[in-house]
Amino acid sequence: MLSIILPTQNEMRSGLLESILACLVQVADAEIIVIDGGSDDGTLELLSKYELKLITEPGTSRAAKLNAGIAAASGDMIFLHHPRSLVQPESFQQVANAGKNKSRVWGGLTHQFDHDHALLRFTSWYSNRIRCDRAGILYLDHCIFFDSEFKHEGLKIPDVDIFEDTELSKLLRRHSKPVRLPAVVRTSAIRFKRNGIYRQALLNQWMKLAYYLNFSHDKMNRQYEKGLNLNKK
Repeated sequence: MLSIILPTQNEMRSGLLESILACLVQVADAEIIVIDGGSDDGTLELLSKYELKLITEPGTSRAAKLNAGIAAASGDMIFLHHPRSLVQPESFQQVANAGKNKSRVWGGLTHQFDHDHALLRFTSWYSNRIRCDRAGILYLDHCIFFDSEFKHEGLKIPDVDIFEDTELSKLLRRHSKPVRLPAVVRTSAIRFKRNGIYRQALLNQWMKLAYYLNFSHDKMNRQYEKGLNLNKK
């Protein structure tokens, strides 16, 4: 069985949650676990219409939400679903197959944005070919998956406000290289549309530099979320 973990926090603004849930309920042999951080925008009302396990964790970071979902998961494979990305139902079979007859397997899907622009195409190419395939670092918008053996060995994502996916990748790649599946995950370009494509691209690079310089995660997250609050506690 596949455990699909979806962290949510006031997701109605992105306009993708209903499409995500409509895809997830079509996935065979899967449990859907949603961890909500205290939404007050209609997210909880929408979630109540679907057959899923809902856990409420008000005021928590996304890392804490994901950890709560992992703790509740009972599947052989655990799939961390980005809250503003769309995965087609048939793609989940590739994830299930990746874990058959293997242990300590982890990876993600092939990234694309839902908006066509040369810089966004390059960003996805770099994310797929360089950061994932060569460096072994996956962001959550790749939809990171791993087999349950990692959970049973005590895997826990560091409770940081930002770059929790990078910290998770570092833990996982100690054991094996990530597998990037051909199945595509299409991620909302909402940050780029609201902030401007080039401005957001520069901000992303600054965030990476600040991370490697060990800046405060709280300050980095507040700067990254300024005016957007997409991953706000």
